[in-house]
Amino acid sequence: MSLKEQFDNLLAFENDQEQIEHDAHILAFQFLAIIDKKMEDLQMSKKELAQRIETSPSFVTQLFRGDRKPNWMILAKMQKELDLDFKISTDQEIKDLVDQELVEYHRKWSKTREYEKRKRLPERMESVLSIEGEIDYPLAV
Repeated sequence: MSLKEQFDNLLAFENDQEQIEHDAHILAFQFLAIIDKKMEDLQMSKKELAQRIETSPSFVTQLFRGDRKPNWMILAKMQKELDLDFKISTDQEIKDLVDQELVEYHRKWSKTREYEKRKRLPERMESVLSIEGEIDYPLAV
């Protein structure tokens, strides 16, 4: 067996249950990463967070170490105490929102004819720079 095949086998899941457990840990870490960032911004310790959500500091430590996963009630308490507002979206929903924003931006861009102003910008820059004697060749944009 090649080294690559051995490496791939190390990363492979033996069954669906292993895959689901892995996915559950990833979801928990995604929430906890947001919580950890907010705690850092607020200079809040895990002990203080534990007090605010009325649980033990050791439980909070276990969550952040990955030994335990947060339940919805714990996440809701953390959200409240840290003044967060979690939103859940699928990759497809995010892609659709980005696509909508791009279409809207393009409509505004086309309507204002901003592209024509930007197209002329290098010509204006070239003439200004040529007058100052800093270049004597056209700018490539």
